[in-house]
Amino acid sequence: MKTQLIKIIGKSMLLGVALLHLFSCSKSDDYKKYIKDGEISYTGKIDSIQVYSGKERVYITGLFMADPKIERLKVYWDNRQDSTELTINRTSGVDTLKLSLPIREGVHNFEFITFDGQGNKSLSVFKTGISYGERYGSGLLNRPYYTTGYFAGDQNTTIAWGGIDLTSGAAFTEVEYTNTAGKLVIQRDSIHIGESILKNYLPGKPYRYRTLFIPDTLSVDTFYTNYVTQILPKEIYLKNMNFPFQTAAMAGSRWGTPADWQLNDAAKNFKHTDNKFYGGIEIRSNQACLSLEAGWWQWATPSPNLAPIVNGKMYQTTNLQPGKYRFTITKLDKGAAGTVHLVAAKGTQLPDQANLAAASLAYKVISGTDAVLEFNLSEASAVTIGLLGNMPGTASDGSYIKITGNMTFDVLP
Repeated sequence: MKTQLIKIIGKSMLLGVALLHLFSCSKSDDYKKYIKDGEISYTGKIDSIQVYSGKERVYITGLFMADPKIERLKVYWDNRQDSTELTINRTSGVDTLKLSLPIREGVHNFEFITFDGQGNKSLSVFKTGISYGERYGSGLLNRPYYTTGYFAGDQNTTIAWGGIDLTSGAAFTEVEYTNTAGKLVIQRDSIHIGESILKNYLPGKPYRYRTLFIPDTLSVDTFYTNYVTQILPKEIYLKNMNFPFQTAAMAGSRWGTPADWQLNDAAKNFKHTDNKFYGGIEIRSNQACLSLEAGWWQWATPSPNLAPIVNGKMYQTTNLQPGKYRFTITKLDKGAAGTVHLVAAKGTQLPDQANLAAASLAYKVISGTDAVLEFNLSEASAVTIGLLGNMPGTASDGSYIKITGNMTFDVLP
Protein backbone atom coordinates (compact mmCIF):
# COMPACT_ATOMS: atom_id res chain seq x y z
CA MET A 1 0.00 0.00 0.00
CA LYS A 2 2.78 2.42 0.84
CA THR A 3 4.54 1.88 -2.45
CA GLN A 4 1.30 2.56 -4.40
CA LEU A 5 0.60 5.75 -2.47
CA ILE A 6 4.05 7.08 -3.28
CA LYS A 7 3.53 6.36 -6.94
CA ILE A 8 0.20 8.17 -6.99
CA ILE A 9 1.70 11.23 -5.31
CA GLY A 10 4.61 11.18 -7.69
CA LYS A 11 2.35 11.06 -10.75
CA SER A 12 0.23 13.89 -9.37
CA MET A 13 3.28 16.06 -8.85
CA LEU A 14 4.51 15.38 -12.34
CA LEU A 15 1.07 16.27 -13.76
CA GLY A 16 1.02 19.51 -11.73
CA VAL A 17 4.46 20.50 -12.92
CA ALA A 18 3.46 19.80 -16.49
CA LEU A 19 0.25 21.86 -16.20
CA LEU A 20 2.16 24.67 -14.51
CA HIS A 21 4.71 24.66 -17.30
CA LEU A 22 1.98 24.68 -19.92
CA PHE A 23 0.10 27.52 -18.23
CA SER A 24 3.26 29.53 -17.71
CA CYS A 25 4.28 29.19 -21.30
CA SER A 26 0.79 30.21 -22.49
CA LYS A 27 0.62 33.33 -20.29
CA SER A 28 4.16 34.44 -20.97
CA ASP A 29 3.54 34.45 -24.71
CA ASP A 30 0.07 36.00 -24.60
CA TYR A 31 1.29 39.63 -24.54
CA LYS A 32 3.17 39.17 -27.80
CA LYS A 33 -0.01 39.54 -29.83
CA TYR A 34 -0.31 43.12 -28.53
CA ILE A 35 3.19 44.17 -29.51
CA LYS A 36 3.63 42.22 -32.70
CA ASP A 37 4.50 45.57 -34.39
CA GLY A 38 6.79 46.69 -31.56
CA GLU A 39 6.29 48.43 -28.22
CA ILE A 40 3.65 51.24 -28.01
CA SER A 41 5.13 54.77 -27.81
CA TYR A 42 2.82 57.66 -26.77
CA THR A 43 3.47 61.32 -27.57
CA GLY A 44 2.84 64.03 -25.00
CA LYS A 45 -0.72 65.32 -24.63
CA ILE A 46 -1.74 68.92 -25.22
CA ASP A 47 -2.07 70.65 -21.88
CA SER A 48 -4.36 73.32 -20.33
CA ILE A 49 -7.05 73.07 -23.02
CA GLN A 50 -9.80 75.73 -22.80
CA VAL A 51 -12.75 75.96 -25.20
CA TYR A 52 -14.27 79.46 -25.32
CA SER A 53 -17.75 80.06 -26.70
CA GLY A 54 -18.39 82.40 -29.62
CA LYS A 55 -20.69 83.44 -32.42
CA GLU A 56 -21.03 80.39 -34.68
CA ARG A 57 -17.55 79.34 -33.58
CA VAL A 58 -15.48 78.24 -30.64
CA TYR A 59 -12.06 79.58 -29.76
CA ILE A 60 -9.63 76.97 -28.42
CA THR A 61 -6.42 77.54 -26.51
CA GLY A 62 -3.90 75.06 -25.12
CA LEU A 63 -0.21 74.49 -24.34
CA PHE A 64 2.38 72.17 -25.88
CA MET A 65 4.81 71.69 -23.00
CA ALA A 66 6.51 68.34 -22.54
CA ASP A 67 7.13 66.61 -25.85
CA PRO A 68 9.29 68.33 -28.49
CA LYS A 69 8.47 65.63 -31.05
CA ILE A 70 4.82 66.72 -31.53
CA GLU A 71 4.14 67.62 -35.17
CA ARG A 72 0.37 67.38 -35.58
CA LEU A 73 -2.81 67.98 -33.60
CA LYS A 74 -6.11 66.42 -34.59
CA VAL A 75 -9.37 67.78 -33.19
CA TYR A 76 -12.54 65.69 -33.39
CA TRP A 77 -16.02 66.78 -32.36
CA ASP A 78 -19.49 65.32 -32.02
CA ASN A 79 -18.37 61.70 -31.59
CA ARG A 80 -15.78 62.02 -34.38
CA GLN A 81 -18.38 63.01 -36.95
CA ASP A 82 -16.16 65.90 -37.95
CA SER A 83 -12.53 66.85 -37.44
CA THR A 84 -9.71 69.21 -38.34
CA GLU A 85 -5.94 68.77 -38.29
CA LEU A 86 -3.19 71.29 -37.60
CA THR A 87 0.55 71.22 -38.18
CA ILE A 88 2.48 72.08 -35.02
CA ASN A 89 5.90 73.75 -35.25
CA ARG A 90 7.44 73.09 -31.86
CA THR A 91 10.09 75.35 -30.38
CA SER A 92 12.42 74.70 -27.49
CA GLY A 93 10.00 76.25 -25.02
CA VAL A 94 6.27 76.16 -24.32
CA ASP A 95 4.12 76.68 -27.43
CA THR A 96 0.54 77.94 -27.44
CA LEU A 97 -2.45 76.75 -29.44
CA LYS A 98 -4.88 79.46 -30.61
CA LEU A 99 -7.60 78.06 -32.84
CA SER A 100 -10.82 79.76 -34.01
CA LEU A 101 -13.05 76.93 -35.19
CA PRO A 102 -16.26 77.70 -37.17
CA ILE A 103 -19.01 75.41 -35.96
CA ARG A 104 -22.80 75.32 -35.94
CA GLU A 105 -24.81 76.61 -32.99
CA GLY A 106 -25.08 74.22 -30.05
CA VAL A 107 -23.13 72.29 -27.41
CA HIS A 108 -20.20 70.24 -28.77
CA ASN A 109 -17.85 67.61 -27.32
CA PHE A 110 -14.24 67.83 -28.50
CA GLU A 111 -11.40 65.27 -28.53
CA PHE A 112 -7.75 66.31 -28.92
CA ILE A 113 -4.95 63.94 -30.01
CA THR A 114 -1.34 64.87 -30.82
CA PHE A 115 0.99 62.95 -33.18
CA ASP A 116 4.74 62.83 -33.68
CA GLY A 117 6.53 62.38 -36.97
CA GLN A 118 6.37 58.58 -36.65
CA GLY A 119 2.61 58.57 -36.30
CA ASN A 120 2.69 57.85 -32.58
CA LYS A 121 -0.27 59.46 -30.89
CA SER A 122 -1.10 60.76 -27.46
CA LEU A 123 -3.86 59.76 -25.15
CA SER A 124 -7.09 61.68 -25.86
CA VAL A 125 -8.03 64.91 -24.09
CA PHE A 126 -11.77 65.70 -23.93
CA LYS A 127 -13.46 69.09 -23.54
CA THR A 128 -16.94 70.60 -24.08
CA GLY A 129 -17.72 73.96 -25.72
CA ILE A 130 -20.71 76.05 -26.89
CA SER A 131 -21.38 77.94 -30.09
CA TYR A 132 -24.12 80.62 -30.21
CA GLY A 133 -25.94 81.68 -33.36
CA GLU A 134 -29.23 82.82 -34.84
CA ARG A 135 -31.37 80.94 -32.33
CA TYR A 136 -29.71 82.73 -29.42
CA GLY A 137 -29.59 86.11 -31.18
CA SER A 138 -33.25 86.07 -32.16
CA GLY A 139 -34.30 86.05 -28.51
CA LEU A 140 -32.36 89.16 -27.48
CA LEU A 141 -34.37 92.27 -26.63
CA ASN A 142 -33.28 95.87 -26.18
CA ARG A 143 -33.24 97.28 -22.70
CA PRO A 144 -36.21 99.67 -22.31
CA TYR A 145 -35.81 103.34 -21.45
CA TYR A 146 -38.38 105.38 -19.54
CA THR A 147 -37.32 109.02 -19.50
CA THR A 148 -34.81 110.99 -21.49
CA GLY A 149 -34.20 114.71 -21.11
CA TYR A 150 -31.68 117.27 -22.29
CA PHE A 151 -30.81 119.86 -19.65
CA ALA A 152 -29.48 122.99 -21.31
CA GLY A 153 -27.93 124.21 -18.05
CA ASP A 154 -25.10 121.68 -18.22
CA GLN A 155 -25.74 120.53 -21.82
CA ASN A 156 -26.14 116.92 -20.70
CA THR A 157 -28.82 114.43 -21.66
CA THR A 158 -29.94 111.91 -19.06
CA ILE A 159 -31.45 108.51 -19.95
CA ALA A 160 -33.27 106.48 -17.29
CA TRP A 161 -33.08 102.75 -18.08
CA GLY A 162 -35.62 100.05 -17.33
CA GLY A 163 -34.89 96.56 -16.05
CA ILE A 164 -33.73 93.61 -18.16
CA ASP A 165 -33.27 89.86 -17.65
CA LEU A 166 -29.59 89.50 -16.71
CA THR A 167 -29.63 85.72 -17.28
CA SER A 168 -29.88 86.46 -21.02
CA GLY A 169 -26.30 87.72 -20.95
CA ALA A 170 -27.16 91.44 -21.10
CA ALA A 171 -23.92 93.29 -20.37
CA PHE A 172 -23.93 96.88 -21.72
CA THR A 173 -26.00 99.60 -23.33
CA GLU A 174 -24.33 101.54 -26.14
CA VAL A 175 -25.53 105.02 -27.11
CA GLU A 176 -24.48 107.03 -30.16
CA TYR A 177 -25.02 110.81 -30.07
CA THR A 178 -23.59 114.04 -31.45
CA ASN A 179 -21.76 116.35 -29.04
CA THR A 180 -21.57 120.13 -29.04
CA ALA A 181 -18.38 119.96 -31.15
CA GLY A 182 -20.33 118.15 -33.89
CA LYS A 183 -18.54 114.83 -33.33
CA LEU A 184 -20.17 111.41 -33.04
CA VAL A 185 -19.74 109.97 -29.53
CA ILE A 186 -20.19 106.28 -28.69
CA GLN A 187 -20.83 105.76 -24.98
CA ARG A 188 -20.95 102.27 -23.48
CA ASP A 189 -22.30 101.81 -19.94
CA SER A 190 -22.64 98.70 -17.79
CA ILE A 191 -26.07 97.12 -17.74
CA HIS A 192 -25.99 97.54 -13.94
CA ILE A 193 -26.09 101.35 -14.29
CA GLY A 194 -29.64 102.65 -14.05
CA GLU A 195 -28.96 106.04 -15.63
CA SER A 196 -26.70 107.17 -18.48
CA ILE A 197 -25.52 110.78 -18.76
CA LEU A 198 -24.53 111.96 -22.24
CA LYS A 199 -22.18 114.89 -21.75
CA ASN A 200 -22.00 117.93 -24.05
CA TYR A 201 -25.07 116.81 -26.00
CA LEU A 202 -25.93 118.83 -29.10
CA PRO A 203 -29.59 119.88 -28.73
CA GLY A 204 -31.96 119.06 -31.55
CA LYS A 205 -29.98 116.02 -32.66
CA PRO A 206 -31.53 112.59 -32.02
CA TYR A 207 -29.55 109.72 -30.54
CA ARG A 208 -29.80 105.95 -30.93
CA TYR A 209 -28.93 103.01 -28.68
CA ARG A 210 -28.62 99.23 -28.60
CA THR A 211 -28.03 96.52 -26.00
CA LEU A 212 -24.94 94.31 -25.91
CA PHE A 213 -24.99 90.68 -24.73
CA ILE A 214 -22.21 88.33 -23.67
CA PRO A 215 -23.79 84.85 -23.45
CA ASP A 216 -21.50 83.37 -20.78
CA THR A 217 -18.27 84.04 -18.92
CA LEU A 218 -16.23 82.13 -21.54
CA SER A 219 -17.63 83.95 -24.56
CA VAL A 220 -15.13 85.75 -26.80
CA ASP A 221 -17.87 87.37 -28.90
CA THR A 222 -20.49 90.02 -28.14
CA PHE A 223 -24.01 90.01 -29.55
CA TYR A 224 -25.86 93.23 -30.46
CA THR A 225 -29.52 94.06 -30.81
CA ASN A 226 -30.75 96.33 -33.59
CA TYR A 227 -30.60 100.04 -32.79
CA VAL A 228 -33.55 101.94 -31.35
CA THR A 229 -33.29 105.08 -33.47
CA GLN A 230 -34.40 108.71 -33.77
CA ILE A 231 -34.80 109.39 -30.05
CA LEU A 232 -35.06 113.12 -29.43
CA PRO A 233 -34.74 114.01 -25.73
CA LYS A 234 -37.11 116.47 -24.16
CA GLU A 235 -35.31 119.77 -23.74
CA ILE A 236 -35.19 121.08 -20.18
CA TYR A 237 -33.85 124.60 -19.80
CA LEU A 238 -34.44 125.37 -16.12
CA LYS A 239 -35.05 123.21 -13.05
CA ASN A 240 -37.33 123.43 -9.99
CA MET A 241 -39.98 125.41 -11.87
CA ASN A 242 -43.18 124.04 -10.30
CA PHE A 243 -45.01 125.07 -7.13
CA PRO A 244 -44.52 123.94 -4.40
CA PHE A 245 -40.80 124.34 -4.96
CA GLN A 246 -38.07 121.98 -3.83
CA THR A 247 -35.83 123.20 -1.03
CA ALA A 248 -32.09 122.76 -0.55
CA ALA A 249 -32.02 123.77 3.13
CA MET A 250 -34.38 125.06 5.81
CA ALA A 251 -33.78 127.35 8.79
CA GLY A 252 -36.53 126.36 11.18
CA SER A 253 -40.04 125.95 9.83
CA ARG A 254 -40.45 129.11 7.72
CA TRP A 255 -37.34 130.31 5.84
CA GLY A 256 -34.96 128.40 3.61
CA THR A 257 -33.09 128.22 0.30
CA PRO A 258 -34.41 126.64 -2.92
CA ALA A 259 -32.88 123.74 -4.82
CA ASP A 260 -31.30 124.50 -8.23
CA TRP A 261 -31.72 128.29 -7.95
CA GLN A 262 -28.63 130.39 -7.20
CA LEU A 263 -28.80 133.27 -4.70
CA ASN A 264 -26.26 135.97 -4.02
CA ASP A 265 -25.51 137.11 -0.48
CA ALA A 266 -27.86 140.10 -0.78
CA ALA A 267 -30.82 137.77 -1.35
CA LYS A 268 -29.93 135.63 1.70
CA ASN A 269 -31.12 138.14 4.26
CA PHE A 270 -32.47 135.89 7.03
CA LYS A 271 -29.90 135.04 9.70
CA HIS A 272 -30.82 131.94 11.64
CA THR A 273 -29.66 131.04 15.14
CA ASP A 274 -27.08 128.74 13.53
CA ASN A 275 -25.35 131.95 12.29
CA LYS A 276 -26.01 131.02 8.67
CA PHE A 277 -27.97 133.10 6.16
CA TYR A 278 -30.96 131.80 4.23
CA GLY A 279 -33.29 133.19 1.57
CA GLY A 280 -35.35 132.40 -1.48
CA ILE A 281 -37.89 130.11 0.21
CA GLU A 282 -40.82 130.82 2.50
CA ILE A 283 -43.28 128.20 3.73
CA ARG A 284 -46.87 129.35 3.25
CA SER A 285 -49.76 127.04 4.21
CA ASN A 286 -47.20 124.25 4.53
CA GLN A 287 -46.00 124.74 0.94
CA ALA A 288 -42.71 126.21 -0.26
CA CYS A 289 -42.89 129.29 -2.47
CA LEU A 290 -40.05 131.24 -4.03
CA SER A 291 -39.58 134.40 -2.01
CA LEU A 292 -37.69 137.66 -1.69
CA GLU A 293 -38.63 139.67 1.37
CA ALA A 294 -37.22 142.51 3.50
CA GLY A 295 -38.18 144.17 6.80
CA TRP A 296 -40.51 142.53 9.30
CA TRP A 297 -39.35 143.51 12.78
CA GLN A 298 -38.62 140.73 15.25
CA TRP A 299 -40.94 140.62 18.24
CA ALA A 300 -38.26 140.36 20.90
CA THR A 301 -35.65 142.83 19.66
CA PRO A 302 -35.65 146.29 18.05
CA SER A 303 -33.69 145.05 15.02
CA PRO A 304 -35.34 143.89 11.78
CA ASN A 305 -35.81 140.16 11.21
CA LEU A 306 -35.07 140.48 7.48
CA ALA A 307 -32.42 142.92 6.30
CA PRO A 308 -32.94 145.21 3.30
CA ILE A 309 -32.29 143.65 -0.10
CA VAL A 310 -30.00 145.63 -2.42
CA ASN A 311 -29.49 144.00 -5.82
CA GLY A 312 -30.58 140.64 -4.43
CA LYS A 313 -30.52 138.00 -7.14
CA MET A 314 -32.18 134.60 -7.51
CA TYR A 315 -31.39 132.96 -10.86
CA GLN A 316 -30.45 129.97 -13.01
CA THR A 317 -27.97 129.77 -15.89
CA THR A 318 -28.69 127.74 -19.00
CA ASN A 319 -27.19 127.31 -22.49
CA LEU A 320 -29.28 128.41 -25.47
CA GLN A 321 -29.05 128.26 -29.24
CA PRO A 322 -29.95 131.32 -31.37
CA GLY A 323 -33.70 131.96 -31.26
CA LYS A 324 -36.61 133.59 -29.50
CA TYR A 325 -37.58 132.61 -25.95
CA ARG A 326 -40.30 133.28 -23.39
CA PHE A 327 -40.12 132.97 -19.59
CA THR A 328 -43.45 132.99 -17.71
CA ILE A 329 -44.45 133.12 -14.04
CA THR A 330 -48.09 132.06 -13.86
CA LYS A 331 -48.93 133.21 -10.31
CA LEU A 332 -47.28 135.58 -7.87
CA ASP A 333 -47.98 137.95 -5.01
CA LYS A 334 -46.05 141.25 -5.04
CA GLY A 335 -46.04 143.79 -2.21
CA ALA A 336 -46.16 147.54 -2.81
CA ALA A 337 -42.70 148.38 -1.47
CA GLY A 338 -39.50 147.96 -3.44
CA THR A 339 -38.85 146.92 -7.02
CA VAL A 340 -38.39 143.43 -8.47
CA HIS A 341 -37.32 142.86 -12.07
CA LEU A 342 -37.59 139.75 -14.20
CA VAL A 343 -34.28 139.68 -16.14
CA ALA A 344 -32.52 137.70 -18.91
CA ALA A 345 -28.84 138.39 -19.55
CA LYS A 346 -26.01 136.75 -21.50
CA GLY A 347 -23.40 135.07 -19.34
CA THR A 348 -23.56 133.50 -15.91
CA GLN A 349 -24.69 136.48 -13.78
CA LEU A 350 -27.55 138.97 -13.57
CA PRO A 351 -26.58 142.65 -13.76
CA ASP A 352 -27.29 145.13 -11.01
CA GLN A 353 -30.32 147.39 -11.39
CA ALA A 354 -28.17 150.34 -12.54
CA ASN A 355 -26.84 148.30 -15.48
CA LEU A 356 -30.03 146.64 -16.66
CA ALA A 357 -30.37 148.57 -19.89
CA ALA A 358 -26.77 148.00 -20.97
CA ALA A 359 -26.22 144.43 -19.76
CA SER A 360 -29.55 142.63 -20.28
CA LEU A 361 -31.13 140.82 -23.18
CA ALA A 362 -34.47 141.89 -21.72
CA TYR A 363 -35.92 142.99 -18.36
CA LYS A 364 -39.30 143.86 -16.92
CA VAL A 365 -40.65 145.30 -13.67
CA ILE A 366 -42.88 142.72 -11.98
CA SER A 367 -46.34 143.91 -11.02
CA GLY A 368 -49.72 142.27 -10.84
CA THR A 369 -50.28 138.54 -10.38
CA ASP A 370 -48.11 137.11 -13.18
CA ALA A 371 -45.10 138.02 -15.30
CA VAL A 372 -43.91 137.28 -18.85
CA LEU A 373 -40.50 138.09 -20.38
CA GLU A 374 -39.54 137.51 -24.02
CA PHE A 375 -36.09 137.93 -25.54
CA ASN A 376 -34.07 137.16 -28.67
CA LEU A 377 -30.64 135.53 -28.83
CA SER A 378 -28.51 136.00 -31.94
CA GLU A 379 -25.79 133.46 -31.13
CA ALA A 380 -25.34 130.37 -28.98
CA SER A 381 -24.55 131.48 -25.46
CA ALA A 382 -24.96 130.91 -21.75
CA VAL A 383 -27.97 132.89 -20.57
CA THR A 384 -28.93 133.72 -16.97
CA ILE A 385 -32.61 134.22 -16.07
CA GLY A 386 -34.16 135.22 -12.77
CA LEU A 387 -35.29 137.84 -10.27
CA LEU A 388 -33.48 141.05 -9.32
CA GLY A 389 -34.83 142.64 -6.13
CA ASN A 390 -34.25 146.00 -4.43
CA MET A 391 -36.42 146.07 -1.32
CA PRO A 392 -36.36 148.35 1.76
CA GLY A 393 -35.92 146.93 5.25
CA THR A 394 -38.73 148.91 6.86
CA ALA A 395 -41.45 147.75 9.21
CA SER A 396 -43.90 147.84 6.33
CA ASP A 397 -45.45 144.59 5.22
CA GLY A 398 -45.25 145.52 1.52
CA SER A 399 -41.60 144.66 0.76
CA TYR A 400 -41.89 141.16 -0.70
CA ILE A 401 -42.56 138.93 -3.71
CA LYS A 402 -43.92 135.38 -3.43
CA ILE A 403 -44.17 132.99 -6.40
CA THR A 404 -46.99 130.54 -5.76
CA GLY A 405 -47.54 129.19 -9.27
CA ASN A 406 -45.64 127.29 -11.91
CA MET A 407 -43.04 128.79 -14.22
CA THR A 408 -42.45 127.90 -17.85
CA PHE A 409 -39.69 128.46 -20.37
CA ASP A 410 -40.55 128.13 -24.04
CA VAL A 411 -38.77 128.28 -27.38
CA LEU A 412 -40.84 130.45 -29.72
CA PRO A 413 -41.14 129.87 -33.46
